[in-house]
Amino acid sequence: MRHLALIISLVFACNALSLPARGQEGPRLSLAAVKASKEFKSHLDKAAAAKSQIDLTAPPASALFATIFDVKSLRALPPAAGPDLPWLSEWLGVAASSYIAVINFGTDPKSETYQQALQENVERHEDQLSRAMDFMLRLMPRLATSATAFMQALSPKEREQPVRQQGLAQVRSGYMQTVSGAITFIGGAPKVPNARLVSLALRDTVEDWSRRATAEERADLLNLLAQARLGAKDATAEDDLLAVSSVVSSIK
Repeated sequence: MRHLALIISLVFACNALSLPARGQEGPRLSLAAVKASKEFKSHLDKAAAAKSQIDLTAPPASALFATIFDVKSLRALPPAAGPDLPWLSEWLGVAASSYIAVINFGTDPKSETYQQALQENVERHEDQLSRAMDFMLRLMPRLATSATAFMQALSPKEREQPVRQQGLAQVRSGYMQTVSGAITFIGGAPKVPNARLVSLALRDTVEDWSRRATAEERADLLNLLAQARLGAKDATAEDDLLAVSSVVSSIK
């Protein structure tokens, strides 16, 4: 889960790059996600205090989760630009924190059974976590594109400011961690529909993230992809992963 903690740090990195947002629909969706995430956290906190389980397929959790990880609306938005950076980073932040909240629900980091409890949460909520992963894989290219566009619009002096260079580096690093985490997830032999969902998201976005990776990162990702193809146990997911590997291998 280290890649998820790093995702959250991107919110702070993007604050160093931010500027006024453009348009209405993207900021509206992000604001709705922020509001839903607060209610979602409250719901989880109440359930944890009552020592009861959460049901992410029933109200109110299902509706809140759908608002936070609204991939359909995200995909309908126009291409990302520099001014989109604030609301994109805010949306990613609440999505990542909500994802982690589900995985950590009812667990105690000091307990000897902590890792087991995490794994049980992942298995119990695999369908929803897969949807969340699909969403974050599709949001990250927009965030990275927006951050790059913003930096290119700055003067050379502004662009070279350490805080902005560090912020841009964190965005790229977090993006790579998100991708590697998704590939590792497929290698863990999830249910077929979930393997297909995440592998398709990787295939749809590979042209973007593979060109942002270093040669060393691409080599590591190719190893993970080979392992994931063995764990997928589904021809459709395997085909998607093979197509992803082909694109990554083609980059010199």
